Parts: sequence; structure tokens; C-alpha cells
Amino acid sequence: MPTRPKPHIDLGSITKKRDRLSFKNFVLEVIDDTFIFEVIPTSISLDGDNFTLVLNGYRFVYEDLVVADSKDYLDVYLYGVKQPNDRYGVTFDDTSITITFTENITRVPADVVRTDFEVKGKIAEIL
Repeated sequence: MPTRPKPHIDLGSITKKRDRLSFKNFVLEVIDDTFIFEVIPTSISLDGDNFTLVLNGYRFVYEDLVVADSKDYLDVYLYGVKQPNDRYGVTFDDTSITITFTENITRVPADVVRTDFEVKGKIAEIL
């Protein structure tokens, strides 16, 4: 399992203030950083110009989070560039997460390999 980077939280500006809003923002930053994992898709496929990414052996972290759309749980990056979430759909089952793009996201799709993608989100490896 990839290691999760340490949270980057500016403690200096937050700990000097002693008001409720600053403390609340600090706690929210810690929570946000705690649940973000970075994963390379286990496989990709190309249907015409549209990619399908599969994360086999991964699941969403739902215990503490509730959102209306599963796309809110992750971000997809290609060559380090975040892709707008209106360009893909997300489906999942008990053992995998599938991300299907609905439009072309690169000029030469055939040159893209699995490791060019990175998925960051509230996901965890199934043990």
C-alpha cells in the first residue's frame, strides 16, 4: 500500500489564535488530510478516445463521510493535472472502483500508460 504523505498544516498561524473559528478550521484541515490517499490505477483501458480506470482491491471510506455523489470522494490526475469531475463517472462495488471518462482528455490517448494516472481521494485498500 502506498504511504500517505504527512499532512501539511500551518500550525504557527493557527495555534497563536485562540478563537473558535480558527480551531474549527484547524480540525477540518486535519480531517481532510487524514482521509486522502494516492493510488495508481490497477488497470486502464481505452474505448475509442475515452479511458476507463479500475482500482481493484480498493473501496471508498464511508464510515465518517456522507456525500450525494461518489465523484466527491476522489480526484483524478493525468500527468499531474487534475481532471474536472464532469468528465468522468464513478461506479463501485465491494472490491473495486471504476472511473469511466465521458470525453477525450488527451491529444494522443494511445501514448498514455497506467502510471500516468493518479487517483487521490477518500479511498482505502481492502485488506
